[in-house]
Amino acid sequence: MKKAVALFVFMLCLLPFCVAGTEENAALFPAKGENGKMGYINRAGEWVIAPQFDSAGDFRGNYAAVSVYPADYDPEKDDLWDMDCDGIIDREGNFILPPTYSLAAGQSGDYFGGKDTGIWLVHRRTDNVWGEDEEGEEVLLQNALYGFFDVPSGCFSGLKWGNVWHWCSDSCLIAVMDEGGAGYADRGTGEMAISCQYFDCDPSNFHEGLASVAYMDEDWNPLDFFLIDETGVKISLPDGIHSLYASSASEGRIAVENEGKMQGYADLRGNVVIPPQFLRALEFEDGLARVKFQEGDWGFIDREGNTVSRGYADEAYWYPDYANGALVMHPGSKACKVYAVTGKELFTFTGKTEIFDVYPPMKNGLCWFYESEKGEGFRWGLVNLRGEIVSDAQWQLANFEPMDFPEGLQCVMKDGKWGYIDEAGQIALPLMYDRAYSFENGLAWVKIGNRCGYIDHEGKEVFFWDWDAE
Repeated sequence: MKKAVALFVFMLCLLPFCVAGTEENAALFPAKGENGKMGYINRAGEWVIAPQFDSAGDFRGNYAAVSVYPADYDPEKDDLWDMDCDGIIDREGNFILPPTYSLAAGQSGDYFGGKDTGIWLVHRRTDNVWGEDEEGEEVLLQNALYGFFDVPSGCFSGLKWGNVWHWCSDSCLIAVMDEGGAGYADRGTGEMAISCQYFDCDPSNFHEGLASVAYMDEDWNPLDFFLIDETGVKISLPDGIHSLYASSASEGRIAVENEGKMQGYADLRGNVVIPPQFLRALEFEDGLARVKFQEGDWGFIDREGNTVSRGYADEAYWYPDYANGALVMHPGSKACKVYAVTGKELFTFTGKTEIFDVYPPMKNGLCWFYESEKGEGFRWGLVNLRGEIVSDAQWQLANFEPMDFPEGLQCVMKDGKWGYIDEAGQIALPLMYDRAYSFENGLAWVKIGNRCGYIDHEGKEVFFWDWDAE
């Protein structure tokens, strides 16, 4: 199979396919033309950007990453991994960043900082400096510098830093690292806003205007963590209280710790509002935070520190977006118990095989569960919040694909063929594809035989091409 096609499929696996637009046909989908090049179609299957690229990723906001291989590229000899041939285009197909870089957008289906709110990590592998050691072995003498391309602003920072901490936040700042440690650059301009001076192992990005940072001793070990605002000004905490490594503010609260290693919460001004009393204090979501009490059990508190429920032996799974409140699971030795956040047990699930588990409920009130014999893959089914089986464990799901029925349909596999089921667990589109991906903006990418392309919700082929076409 041609490397160009393989790379395109890899990009599809790594990232979802398209981006939401303001109009029905505003979403653009990468597709292959008769000339063997990649371009972009709209939801109706019409060309919007003519096929002209060797590979093409999805649009993030107004930009997409594409590749143009060198004229002398030989797929039998050359490794694309060593080539800097990635660039970024706008919605008219114009290059904003020429195809002379190497780009990274995310891992395992995630995006660095969110699909339309994050960045591309940018560098050039050919800028690495190589040499020989004393034994004549080739060694890397100097790593290539990194930069970022900011999706919301369209700003390219330039290649300036030893690394960029790409897990963005809701801030205009992003952590960058050089020999002085970690500092912060402005995502809209690419210029330094706070100089590199802080502990640089997984540095905190800003959330709700705060970041938790630490200075380093002479051995580069972190000293006590403290809070700074987006101007670099230190936020005072009471004596004996400090912030936590990699902690993030959420819903006006940020976890802090006393000298006895007990954790609580401060507000965004540094005032302790929930005194340190927990072994662990996690972030707030929908007004609730998971905490580990001194007795060793887990539970939930509200923003005032009141205990909502507790007594869970393990760190609880929960789904804060569910309309009836967060839900948790308490795995037992022979069953999984699903609770409301108030502590009320909703149902107990007992598996039919030696290996089983239940996932937190989705917004539709259904939970995925899986069963497996030793040495076998997972088989997935659906159970509702009354503990009633909606669909037996018969499906296989794709790694890194959404599991929450995007646009009402879930891609599943059985007996080697892919198709789609609806939220009632019934087959909506037949299991006939050799591969299928989730729906987004009305279309899904599928492969059948030597053909691949996009189908709509009714299974109609919108735009297809030969899988291994030149």
